[in-house]
Amino acid sequence: MHLGRPPTAIPEDLRARRDELGPEAAWFRSVDEAIARKVDAVLLAGDLVDQGRDFFVAYGQLKAGIERLTEAGIRVLAVAGNHDTEVLPRLAGEIDQLELVGAGGQWQSVPVDGITLLGWSFPRPQVRNSPLGDLPASQGKGTVVGLLHCDVDQADSPHAPVSRRELEAAPVNAWLLGHIHRPDDLDSDRPIGYLGSISALRASETGRRGPWLVQIEGKDIAADQLPLAALRYEALEIDCSELEDAGELGAKVLAATRERLRTLADSDNQPKAVGLRITLTGQSPAAAALGEAAAELAADGRSWEEQGIACFVHRIESTVMPRLDLRRLARQSDPCGLLARRLLALQDPEDEEYQRLVRLARESMSPVLGAREFRDLDREPDDEAIAGWLRRAGRMALIRLVAQREEAG
Repeated sequence: MHLGRPPTAIPEDLRARRDELGPEAAWFRSVDEAIARKVDAVLLAGDLVDQGRDFFVAYGQLKAGIERLTEAGIRVLAVAGNHDTEVLPRLAGEIDQLELVGAGGQWQSVPVDGITLLGWSFPRPQVRNSPLGDLPASQGKGTVVGLLHCDVDQADSPHAPVSRRELEAAPVNAWLLGHIHRPDDLDSDRPIGYLGSISALRASETGRRGPWLVQIEGKDIAADQLPLAALRYEALEIDCSELEDAGELGAKVLAATRERLRTLADSDNQPKAVGLRITLTGQSPAAAALGEAAAELAADGRSWEEQGIACFVHRIESTVMPRLDLRRLARQSDPCGLLARRLLALQDPEDEEYQRLVRLARESMSPVLGAREFRDLDREPDDEAIAGWLRRAGRMALIRLVAQREEAG
C-alpha cells in the first residue's frame, strides 16, 4: 500500500487533493468494501508503509481502518515486506488487532475461518535466499493460502528471490504475492501471482488498481480484482490518420477521453481522478503540426472535469508519420525499397517475413523485457505489439532515408 507516499504525477491544481487520491484513500475505500461485503479477513502482502519516517502517518491511517474492520468482526493479517521490515512489527505492537504473520523470517501457519493462512515476513530489508527453501513440507489436508512478499524469477534479487517453479511445487492452494506493483492475472483454479499496488504510485502504473476479493469454497478458489483506487492512469492510443487539421487535436483528445471514461464512470467506486498517457498514432499530412499541437496540450498542465472525474493529460506523445507510398517505394532496389518491402510484410501476420522479423525482434528484446526495471510497465508484448513497434521504427527510418535521398538528388 505504501501509506505515507503521496501521489506526485498530478497537475498543480490537484495537489491540494492529494490526500483524496493517494494510497490512504484507496485503503479506506477497501475497508468500506470489506465491511459492506462482510468478508472474513483482510490480508495485507507487505510494504504497507513506504519508509520508516512514515510511521506516524501509517499508524493513524492503518489504526483507523483496522479498528473499523475489527468492530465489524473482520480479522486483519499481514506479512512484512522489504520496505516495512522494521516499521510493521512496531505497528503491530501498537495496534493490537493487526496480526503479523511469519515474524522474523519464520514460516507461520494461522487458522482463518476454515482455511490455513501460511505467511513469511522479511526479517531485514535484504534477503538474498529463497524463503521457500525453509517451507515446511506439509501443511495438513485443508485449503492453504500463502501470503508472501517476494521477487519472482529474479535469482539475483536482494528481495527474497523465489522461482515460479518453487511456488507451484509447494503444498499450497494459492499464492498471494506482494512486491511488484503491476497486478497479475489471477483468474485460474490455482491463483499464483502478484496482487499489485492498491493505488497507482507512478504514472507508468496504468490500468486497474485495487484490492482483490478472494472467495474460497472447499478447494475452489476464485480471485477478482476490485478497482477501488481513487487515482488511475490510463494509456490511450488515438489514431490521427483522418486528422488533417492539427487545430482539431484537442477535440479529438476530448472525444477519446469521454469514450474511455464511460465505462469507469459507470462503476460504483469510480476514480476521482484519471491521468492520461496519450500516444498519437497513424499517418497524416499534418504530422509535424500534430506534434507541435501535442506539445502545447501537454504543456497546459491543468485538469478538467468529465463525467464527475477530474481528468488531466500527464503525457502526450506523437508518433504520427507523414504518409508514404510504400508500394511505389517497394519497387525500388535501393535501401528505401528494402525497408518498404519489410514494412509491407509487417502489415500481414500470415506473411513469413512478418513472422521472421517479429521472432528476431523478440529475441533481441528478451533480455530487456525480463529486466527487473521493466516488469512493472506491462505484460509481455504479443506479436502484434512487437510488429507495431517495428512498423513505427521502420517508418521513421524510411522517412529519413527518403529525405536524405531527396536532399542528395
